[in-house]
Amino acid sequence: MKRILIPALAGSLLATVSLLAAAPAGAAAAPVPTAPVAQGVPAQAVDITVTPDGFDAPPTLRAGSATLSVRSTDPSGAWLGLVRLRPGVTLDRYLDDLRRAMGNDPAEAVEGSRAVAGDVEMLGGVAVAHDPASATIPLTPGDHYLIDFRDVGLPDLASRVRPVRVVPGHTGPQVRPSARITLTDGRFDAPAALTGPVLVVNRSRQHNEAMLMPVRPGTSLADLDVFFTAVDAGRRPTGSPFTGGPTGVVPLSPGRSVTLSAELPPGNYALVTWVRDLRTGRMFAAQGMRALIRVEE
Repeated sequence: MKRILIPALAGSLLATVSLLAAAPAGAAAAPVPTAPVAQGVPAQAVDITVTPDGFDAPPTLRAGSATLSVRSTDPSGAWLGLVRLRPGVTLDRYLDDLRRAMGNDPAEAVEGSRAVAGDVEMLGGVAVAHDPASATIPLTPGDHYLIDFRDVGLPDLASRVRPVRVVPGHTGPQVRPSARITLTDGRFDAPAALTGPVLVVNRSRQHNEAMLMPVRPGTSLADLDVFFTAVDAGRRPTGSPFTGGPTGVVPLSPGRSVTLSAELPPGNYALVTWVRDLRTGRMFAAQGMRALIRVEE
């Protein structure tokens, strides 16, 4: 069974290559969707445990916002994201394009990514390694699908995808963010330290992600650049700055936002993306889209 992975240095965890789907170059970012605040409206929480055999999810959610709290017993973790098919697109077509987008051939991956951009709007979600985390996602009525992107390449992928219908209703926000990370074209605007939930907003022209990965003591931005330059060129890095897998927000379409909550151990982390820039074909991280952040208690 195939999983798409980039190996880091022996002895460290594997860092997953995320899908390359993106909005067409030059597309303007839409206003960031936010869940309305309502007094006395109950919050909507969904607990999901991902195992090597997959996961279960509720078939129906109410509009407003929902918090997906995810933990994984799968050693490879989970990258759970919510997508909404565009009119006329079938699930089979999207999954076929997604397989191409996450394949090993760079040219085909870019073409698949462009196809995926036309197939779905990506509402985001949460990636977890060993530590559970949650994502609060604004929702509007319609048919959606919840997918673990780490399952792409498995022969039973379609049976692992969970349909979720969002029905009219109103639910209040689960959490109040204490900080904000903004994804722009080619860089992160992020605080030097995080102490609580963080709002992740995509203000760029294509979809992107925000992943926190623990790093070795003394790791510098130059160390990250050396690592990602090698990976971008298809070479095996001579060393890895990372000591664990990623926790963060899976790809968001332009204009989308998600609030991430994670009880990560205090320490130093790299804020990175594994997505490629469709204008250049290169990884954003190899072009300088990376940062170092301190997670505090």
